[in-house]
Amino acid sequence: MDYLFQVEFAGNNQVSDTTSLSPFFANLGYHPCYDFELDIRVDAPEEREAQTAAERLECIHEVGRAEIQYAQMQQADGTDRQHMPTPAFQPGDLVWVDGRNWRTSHPSRKLENKHHRPYRVIRTIGTHAYELDIPATISKH
Repeated sequence: MDYLFQVEFAGNNQVSDTTSLSPFFANLGYHPCYDFELDIRVDAPEEREAQTAAERLECIHEVGRAEIQYAQMQQADGTDRQHMPTPAFQPGDLVWVDGRNWRTSHPSRKLENKHHRPYRVIRTIGTHAYELDIPATISKH
């Protein structure tokens, strides 16, 4: 419990992979000022206590960084396990189309087909977007 504030400082100073910002910078708009070199060795007995504290702080920071990285890996693994990979369609493949946003002449949207017949893929636009050979008579949006 003596070093909890130091672990919190290390965690708040860690840059997030998601936002590319540390929580400290995101909340306050600047990085904390800590200007000390932990690799300096001292010979004077009165400075030895400060050196020991700096070494202990470095160790705590390392543990904090390792724990944060471990937690991020665990969260990424859990998320990746739940997601299916995006199917890669090639030009010429037939795909079903989600028709929830299509306007039809059917009197009840609830009773309308949710998916429409397979259409041929013309080309890939992006990682999740494809151009399909849909007749011009169909109103899509």
